[in-house]
This record gives sequence, C-alpha cells and structure tokens, in this order.
Amino acid sequence: MEKVRIKDIARIANVSIGTVDRVIHNRGEVSPATREKVQKLLEEHQYKPDMIASSLATKRKITLAVVMPRLVNEHAFWKLPRSGIQKALNELSVYDITVHTCYFDQFSREDFVQKAGNFPFDRVQGVLFAPVFQAESIEFLRKCEVAKLPVVLFNSFLDDPYVKSYVGQDAFQSGYLAAKLINYGIEAGRDVAIINMSARKDHYAHINSREKGFRNYFTEHCDRLNHLVTLNLNGVDDQVLNRKVQELFEKYDLAGIFVTNSRVYKVAGYLALRGAIDVRLVGYDLLPESIEFLKRDYIDFLISQKPEEQSFRGLSSLFNLVVFNREPEKMQLLPIDIITRENLHYYKP
Repeated sequence: MEKVRIKDIARIANVSIGTVDRVIHNRGEVSPATREKVQKLLEEHQYKPDMIASSLATKRKITLAVVMPRLVNEHAFWKLPRSGIQKALNELSVYDITVHTCYFDQFSREDFVQKAGNFPFDRVQGVLFAPVFQAESIEFLRKCEVAKLPVVLFNSFLDDPYVKSYVGQDAFQSGYLAAKLINYGIEAGRDVAIINMSARKDHYAHINSREKGFRNYFTEHCDRLNHLVTLNLNGVDDQVLNRKVQELFEKYDLAGIFVTNSRVYKVAGYLALRGAIDVRLVGYDLLPESIEFLKRDYIDFLISQKPEEQSFRGLSSLFNLVVFNREPEKMQLLPIDIITRENLHYYKP
C-alpha cells in the first residue's frame, strides 16, 4: 500500500496542509471539531511520520532569515512579531536552527535598499519577510527567486507568484469591518474621517487595502453620510498631529474616525485632551497606550492583527517548508477580532 502523506490527509479532510501539521505536532490554533476529524483520518490511514527524514533534520544546520522593520522610538508594535519569532524558535529548539535578522528603517526607502543589497542570499535557506516599500520589496523577491530562497510574508501582503505563503489578516475586510462598526447608529448628515499615520501610505499595501475596504463599505451601505475624508499624517510629531486633527473637527462634523494602523492611541490622546468621547474611534492592535484609552472609552474598538501569531506561524511554516518540504497554505488568514472594553480581559496584550 502506498504510504499516505500529509497532503493526502489534508485533501481528504478538506483542510490545509498546515492544519494537518498543527494537529500532528499539537501546536497552533485548530478548532476541536477539525482536530478530531484530522486525528480520525490519521488513524484510519495509519499515517506515520518519516522518522528517517526527521532524524536527519535534527542533525542538519538550518539558517533562516527574518527581514522586518526595526523598533522605532516609543512605538511598541514591532516588539510583538519579535516575541512570535522567539516563541517559534523555542518550539524548534531541538533543531540546529539559526535566524539571521535583517532590520530596516520603515521610514527610509534608502535604508531598505541598502539592507536588501547586502543581504546574504547565499548563506540562508529561506526568508520570513514583512514588506513595506512595495516596488523595492518586489525587487527583493526577484533576488530571492534567483537565489531559490522560499519566502513567507507576514503583516502586509504582496500579490506575487513567488511568495510561498502569507500570514496575516485580509486587510480589505478589516477596513470594511471598521466602517461597519463606525456606521452603527451614525446620525444622518454627519462626517467620518480616515487617518493614515504611516511614514507614507503608499509604502504599505495593507494600509491602502484597509482604506479601500472602509470606503467600499460606505459606498455600498450608507447614503446618510455627508463627507468621508482622508487625512495623511506622514511622520509628523504630536504637536502637528493635534493641530491637524483639530482642523478636521473645525471643518467637519465628525461622528467617527478610522485610524488605519496601530497608532490610533495618538488620536485617542488628542480626544482625551479635548474631552471628546462622542466620536467613535476605531484602530488596530493591543498596544499598552491603546489599551488604556480603550478602558477610558476614548477608543471604541480595536481590531487585533495578532502580530505575534503572524510571525510565529510564518517562521514555523518557513521551517517546515525548508526542512520537511511541507508546502504551507498560500493564504493563512487570521481572524479579524474586535476588541472592546468589555471583552478586553479575554485577550493577551
């Protein structure tokens, strides 16, 4: 009888190869019903792991690379993916695995180009990549393709055929959802603002997708909105930010604000200074500053991107691909969790 493979179990169970792998190794998030179904199939088909390959893998030296933005000033977001990477390394500690880290300045296209130009393509076996600058990131992917290095993306998606897998949210749908949250109970004739606080909005594909999803919702569902405006704040300090947001309030009758990234706490800080809690504010991620404003009702909803889970799954998928030739699911989309003051204690910051 021909030996059954993980991909065969995945096909029969109508799940991803990654899901079967997580059941076999008892790690990652799998629903109880799916876990039971996969486990039953493994037993029925008498699946047995390739112990020879596993034994050889434990003796093989593996070097993977992580390419992502470095920590900047007080902003804590990029600490979270680092935690996920360390968690993955802890789980893979029985293997001789080394991670080469390549941190770049997310505000400097030139810095990324320099780091990509000095990247050790001949000394690593795979790349976990959080892209920022779209054109330059695609050029980096072309170099990985030439070097035959598999690439797994997290945080931001690039539609490139060479990418083996993407781990993260559906950015369009998360923006669409944010608009729906703001639209609940909105008064006819009022205004809504989108605030982008990335270095440059066109650097990040997922920022553009979030705004597109947000606007698409209001195009489809709301004819009571007066104005839907966008404010781009590219690397400004708090004083300039407060002045620009104040100008928005002076010009528009704002019922809601959508901040397209994790810097939503900056706008919440302005609202707290102004004493304004009658504006619905939606943004991203469980950063300490945002949690405090969520508790005080200056932020109404936070959408969790689970950056720690993204990098954990991303590095684990890359490892299994490089070492065991286990093809990951092309799109590993994480749930779009809505966090409020009332359910905050169920989530780990």
